[in-house]
Amino acid sequence: MQLLPIVIASVICLSTLSAQAKAETEISVLYPIPYTFSKLQEEIARKFMEAHPDIKIKLEAPAEHYAHAVQQILRSTLTKDTPDVAYIGLDMLRPLAERGLPVDLDAFAKADGGLRQLGYKASVVSLGQINGTTYALPFAVSTPILYVNADLVTAAGGSIDNFPTTWDGVLALGKKIKALPGAPGGFSFQWDSSGNWLVQALANSQGGHMTSEDGCDVLFDSKAGNWAFSILEKFYTEGMEYLTYKQSRAAFDAGKMGIVAGSTSYVAQADTAIGDKFTFRTFPWPDIARDGRLPTGGASAVILTRDKEKQQAAWEYLKFATGPVGQTLMATQTGYGPGNRLPVDEPTMLGNYYKDHPNQLTSVNQMAIAQPWESWAGPNGMKINAVINNKVEGFVSGGLKVSNVLPKLAEEVRGLLPAECSAAK
Repeated sequence: MQLLPIVIASVICLSTLSAQAKAETEISVLYPIPYTFSKLQEEIARKFMEAHPDIKIKLEAPAEHYAHAVQQILRSTLTKDTPDVAYIGLDMLRPLAERGLPVDLDAFAKADGGLRQLGYKASVVSLGQINGTTYALPFAVSTPILYVNADLVTAAGGSIDNFPTTWDGVLALGKKIKALPGAPGGFSFQWDSSGNWLVQALANSQGGHMTSEDGCDVLFDSKAGNWAFSILEKFYTEGMEYLTYKQSRAAFDAGKMGIVAGSTSYVAQADTAIGDKFTFRTFPWPDIARDGRLPTGGASAVILTRDKEKQQAAWEYLKFATGPVGQTLMATQTGYGPGNRLPVDEPTMLGNYYKDHPNQLTSVNQMAIAQPWESWAGPNGMKINAVINNKVEGFVSGGLKVSNVLPKLAEEVRGLLPAECSAAK
């Protein structure tokens, strides 16, 4: 007789545990660039799960780069293990949207009062839209800047208060730094960072483009494009160090490089790595023409799962990661700018933070001339980036001449664009 209450209690307990297990929704999340995002993603996931105990975040092994993340997503559609949520480069949305993979976020946002009410800047939200539909929310936003070792600049006879605003001035100062005792590196341009982003920055700064808004035209064989590629060649002839962006960062952090052209995404980490070894400053992108712009780099978040229950849980996660808490963590740990205005307006989040970290304001102030990160149409979009980067490496290493390569490069890229592009003209 005494056994029955025990059995009943056991059944109730098992039923409760089963209900709890069923109530917990697991969301798998893929993100790229682990050396920038791993610690951040782990903290966001932990804080989100504390606030949402019914949703479990499973972080997948990170992809090395933005392009690798998209390649991994495309492969996963064949093996049926696509992540529920993914962080992608702002230029990587098109190849996913062309395959119908990202979920339309507008209905989710409308149910919560709309994207504006949630704090998202319209100009940045547009970066996650294709043909007016919102597929991605901005997570980390950047523009290209200059990293400067103020101690080396002063030692070389330069002036931090009158820092060069042209590439010729930067290169001349780089030569002086390189001539200092110990022969530190003078100047480095992170040509291999995130596809052709910094090459696009050169073209955009002169009012030009790599491609059209629909990704169907080759526009870098223009006056602005020729200028951009010629500057890369000039970097080599004027003595720029031929380094990968990882080597460039390491040299700068160690105090062995004077000036680096790169993304603002690393500013917070550079601050930590440098400590009190030298005075670290950031400066705006040089040689911006009157009609010049700068590409908006960084990451956005998309929902890929087709499971309705998971979609709602994934939406809650996206709002958290791209909302006040997630954006405050992101900005203070990386150097990227936020795509959500709410933490910037709140003194206890980012309002006072930027006052104490002026190096991160350089990029924020450039957002007034920011434009979308351009991407190529069709299944060869990432291949086109690789083809262009192969030539860029030749320019910055001295192996290729722009005059010999640019016309052929334009034709090669045109040959990789989809037939629909030609038909639409």
